[in-house]
Amino acid sequence: NRKPSLLVVPASLLGNWKAEIARFARTLRVVFVHPAETAKDELDRIAADPQTTLHGVDVVATSYGMLLRQEWLTRQTWHLAILDEAQAIKNPASRQTKAVKRIHADARVVLTGTPVENRLADLWSLFDFICPGLLGTQAKFKEFTKKLTERQEHRYAPLRSLVQPYILRRMKTDRRIIADL
Repeated sequence: NRKPSLLVVPASLLGNWKAEIARFARTLRVVFVHPAETAKDELDRIAADPQTTLHGVDVVATSYGMLLRQEWLTRQTWHLAILDEAQAIKNPASRQTKAVKRIHADARVVLTGTPVENRLADLWSLFDFICPGLLGTQAKFKEFTKKLTERQEHRYAPLRSLVQPYILRRMKTDRRIIADL
């Protein structure tokens, strides 16, 4: 019996994901844990016994806000945890980020269209979720990046080489994929 995967998205994108799954992955068994997609009595039934009610389910899709309201989501162990619009966890001090980081999963993936170059602290927070410890503690990372800014050449090369193996990137300028974006 395989564990389901957890997909966490902004509430405004649940409908988009539902449509995309219906279009591209019709055979996936998906349960939406959100009042916009599922009746309250069904949400209560799932929360009361997730192991039984999610048996045979491939994906549980929910919103960031529901992680705060349905704590069982952070107590389950998931096969895969996927965050869409993962810039939602860039602030490590927020309640939402803390809830996300309580998720237990065998593997983790984040999707974001926002460049992580905006603030290096954002990069740390994303990696603290997908690969805890890779970039050290928040304080150690801050210390490390401060030293990088003092370098004369190739300032961020050490950081880039550390995180690059974990990043898949599509460019909007790539003509092969522009129609998909």
